Amino acid sequence: MLAMLMGPGPGLRLVNPDPADPNATFTVFGMPIIYVWGLFWYAVQLAAIIIAYKKIWSQEGPNESH
Repeated sequence: MLAMLMGPGPGLRLVNPDPADPNATFTVFGMPIIYVWGLFWYAVQLAAIIIAYKKIWSQEGPNESH
């Protein structure tokens, strides 16, 4: 839930530089900082889904068998 909130939501306000600030950094690794921020949180969401799949969803239920 945190990743869903921080990625496209108010988390953008934390990294969005003030355009009037002469010392503001607008890029990270040659990409816009907001784009990198969004990609990071989407990667966190993907990791959470993969971990849930491996740990929770892939377990057999009581009535399932091979």
